[in-house]
Amino acid sequence: MFKKAELEKIKKELMSRKKQLEEELQHLSTEKMSDTQSQDDGDQVVTITMESLRNSLQDTEYQEYSRIIAALEAIDKGSYGICQECGEQISSKRLKYYPNASRCLTCQEQFEELESFRG
Repeated sequence: MFKKAELEKIKKELMSRKKQLEEELQHLSTEKMSDTQSQDDGDQVVTITMESLRNSLQDTEYQEYSRIIAALEAIDKGSYGICQECGEQISSKRLKYYPNASRCLTCQEQFEELESFRG
């Protein structure tokens, strides 16, 4: 499906995003929100809210990081661009905009529908 030059370009883009996420995750994990000893109740609520947002962002970025790792492994194995659910080719248009996609659009929609029932 992909020419070697195209795969190298995709791999380079994924590696660049992986490095960016590693830096962001490192920053988020070491960032201190504030000194809780000198806070009033309002400040504590803001700090707790900010920590919750940071944790949510960290989780989202870690999920993306995991998908990038899986995409890089698929490139190395020669299975990049193949849907993990149905085994069909993922459209090049989908991969262009979402290079770490592991499912074709149909299977992704079904997956998200199932997840919405569970959540």
